[in-house]
Amino acid sequence: MKQTPSLHRTTELTTAEQQLAENTFSFCMEHKQEHFTISFLAAHMGVSPTKLKQVYRRVYGTSLFAHIRREKMLFAAHELADTNTKIIDIAEACGYDNASKFSAAFRSVLGCTPTEYRRRVRLE
Repeated sequence: MKQTPSLHRTTELTTAEQQLAENTFSFCMEHKQEHFTISFLAAHMGVSPTKLKQVYRRVYGTSLFAHIRREKMLFAAHELADTNTKIIDIAEACGYDNASKFSAAFRSVLGCTPTEYRRRVRLE
């Protein structure tokens, strides 16, 4: 009986896949005040939405939008700690035109509201 070789799916990333994820991340962060769909980002990067989602998760270990939200909130945390910029202005710079949605996103990532965060870091 002839054995067929087993097909193993490779988990190694190609340079092109790594670059795709990094370019997508860079684009989103350069335009963090904008909201994008997966379809738009995939078309912009020249790949299918499925390919973009799969590659992004393999590179960063999380979904594209979860990663971008986290990075936006880390940017906001830096701004809250190091500047006197109004919270609503930081929210708008991160693509939020609603302070309560920004506060909820911030809390989900950092465990406190933007106001609480600013107070804490200023007391240290």
